[in-house]
Amino acid sequence: MPKYPLRCDVRRTESTTDLLNRLHRTDPGFAPYLLTSWSPELTAQETVTLPDLASVLDEPIALRKPRTGHAASRRLTWHCSIRNTTDVELDDDDWFELTREVLDATGIEPDADPAACRWVALRNQADGLDIVATVIRQDGRWARLHHDAHFARAACANFTYDHGLDAPGVNGGIYQRSPAGPNRGLRRSSSPRPDPPGSRSPFPSR
Repeated sequence: MPKYPLRCDVRRTESTTDLLNRLHRTDPGFAPYLLTSWSPELTAQETVTLPDLASVLDEPIALRKPRTGHAASRRLTWHCSIRNTTDVELDDDDWFELTREVLDATGIEPDADPAACRWVALRNQADGLDIVATVIRQDGRWARLHHDAHFARAACANFTYDHGLDAPGVNGGIYQRSPAGPNRGLRRSSSPRPDPPGSRSPFPSR
């Protein structure tokens, strides 16, 4: 079995709060922090508690029934876990770029969609990233997430290819660029991208 440079797993769960609490169990010596989110105001806060983070992520779910008359279904929390299996260290700019690629490719937040899902990107481990979102959009509609696990892995594969993580001597060159996601073509690393956040927000559990 090949050792993929960026291991990517996507799953759904029922509780945003429980998921965030599980993710907060981090590597010894690594202080977890909020890398970026759908809201610049949230990212800019000096500290963000896990209960508050879960509450703001879940707001579109709580508002769905009054808007539509229908109760929300189960398993509305979306989690994409990405782990770097190479010896090449990725910095916050790299993880920020990869986050944007995954959000766009999967449909969690397509480019230029202000009513998309709420999401956060968390650094819980030195070698990885966790993206947590709720699949009810801010306009109350369901996100279109067909084959989202496939497109998340394709975004990771493209990032791997663009950044040379698959070069001979790194991981054997196992990746090629993948087809575009459902929303639009995936950006190459040389394309302009939004500025990453200027600060990192730690998120204490209490």
